[in-house]
Amino acid sequence: MCKKKLKSNENYLCEVCYSYLMSNSKLKKNKNIYYIYVYNSQIKRLLSDYKLKNRKYLGNILARIIEKKIQYIILKKKIDVVIPVPISKERMLERGFNQVEEFLKISKINYDEIIRIRDTKHMYMLKNKKERSDNVINSFQINLDLKNKNILLIDDILTTGATIEEIIREIKKKYETGKIYIFSFATTTKILKRGREDGN
Repeated sequence: MCKKKLKSNENYLCEVCYSYLMSNSKLKKNKNIYYIYVYNSQIKRLLSDYKLKNRKYLGNILARIIEKKIQYIILKKKIDVVIPVPISKERMLERGFNQVEEFLKISKINYDEIIRIRDTKHMYMLKNKKERSDNVINSFQINLDLKNKNILLIDDILTTGATIEEIIREIKKKYETGKIYIFSFATTTKILKRGREDGN
């Protein structure tokens, strides 16, 4: 994460970076969003390497960080259904795995799947929230019984929130649900600022 050369006994993360992750891994909450880290250059490098550079083994580190926290949310909020944000078939062919499903599997957290029916542009290629929102409209198919269920949506990064908002919109088109919560490994200061402006 820090771009320094690793020692012979280190694997991807140096002792300093690993210590940084662990010492800052407290579960945080903003409105209905749970998260661990504020998205910065170090976290960006970690997650980009994990899902875009064939470093699937990093899922073990992420699972170690998130496992007990997600279990805590499930119990505290009486979650009925855990749903990871899906990726398209095209993206699955590129990466070979869904990065969110992977750390849930390692953590042995049961989840239900929804389907991404459109291959959308990479979000980092889009400049603003409107472009990101337009990018994911009508992208998800939901074939689950979610009536009166408390739902936990899980993603690795929450940037503008466009993808999560579109999934919630699609869910609410079809079902009267219980509460909907979000868990993200990292979230941006924009999302946190929006929560403060909403009075949280």
